Amino acid sequence: MTIDPQQQPNKPLILIVDDDSVMRRLIRFAMEKEGYEVVEAENGKEGLELFNQRIPDIILLDFMMPVMNGIEFCKRLRQINTSEIEAIESQTSISEQNNLQEAALTTETSVNLVNHTPILMITGLGNDESVTQAFEAGATDFMTKPINWTILKQRVKHLLNQARLYKHLETSNKQLKQLAVVDPLTQLANRQVFDLFLERQGRLMFRHKRPSSLILVEIDYFENFNDVYGEKASDDCLFAVAQAITAQAKRPTDLVARYGNKEIIVLLPETDGKGAKFIAENIQDSVRLLKIAHEKSEINPFVTVSLGVVSIQTPDNQQTLFQLVEVAEQALAEAKEKGKNCTVNKEITPA
Repeated sequence: MTIDPQQQPNKPLILIVDDDSVMRRLIRFAMEKEGYEVVEAENGKEGLELFNQRIPDIILLDFMMPVMNGIEFCKRLRQINTSEIEAIESQTSISEQNNLQEAALTTETSVNLVNHTPILMITGLGNDESVTQAFEAGATDFMTKPINWTILKQRVKHLLNQARLYKHLETSNKQLKQLAVVDPLTQLANRQVFDLFLERQGRLMFRHKRPSSLILVEIDYFENFNDVYGEKASDDCLFAVAQAITAQAKRPTDLVARYGNKEIIVLLPETDGKGAKFIAENIQDSVRLLKIAHEKSEINPFVTVSLGVVSIQTPDNQQTLFQLVEVAEQALAEAKEKGKNCTVNKEITPA
């Protein structure tokens, strides 16, 4: 894959970081002549600020500069990593956190993007020690002054092509990971994501002493539905019910996931028993309004659901939230024993 700047809908952006205004002007002229967009900074500190503002496709970096030199610039740029972002995230309040799977993938992609932005170090120092310093700090390539403009143009073109290829690979990788966390039938988070999200919320709930609730939903007489209407209709039914449930769990911190063949689970952080009961009633009404015909249901001519709802006001340890699942399963079993198409609500009281 080769980049032709003239044919790009958005021209590749080059960040020049050099304290020599004449050199910046010469490089800018050469790069703009090739069809690239150019921004400038006169030292490493300004370069980092401009990087964060514009996110360039490539950086042309001087070695020796005041305030912050090229070596320090490289180190600062490359030191961004996932652990630092997770440390910041762990201090964020529950209500400010986004959907787990999307946040995790976006974070990883952003980190990789920073770590793979090509840096071409340009310097008048051509000794082995300077070259070693540059590469150890995170430079992608190295050129000495005086600049051979033909070589510079080819180096930039080559590095941009490498970066473009990496971005395509990163996008494909992200799509594959997305498939690994999303249930393909319902387009909900899968069980693996739910377990991870529950563990994470357990830590946060314990830390902040906040309420949490769980709703376990099961489609009534779903096996009978499948026997009568077939697999395709059953899949369509499950998808429609999943969408109806998702519409009632509206906050970014709520998670709706596929739990089993005919079960969908809803995790509601910072929601007490009263709030969970309200959402459960809305879910039941939403499914009823779908009016999906079910001639083999023993209780209703349309598809209905049974719900087990459980809440805890103040978790006393990180394991308490995992008890929600067990108690929700018990509540669902009681709802089915009562004749289905109903809700059973339970409350966990920490010892």
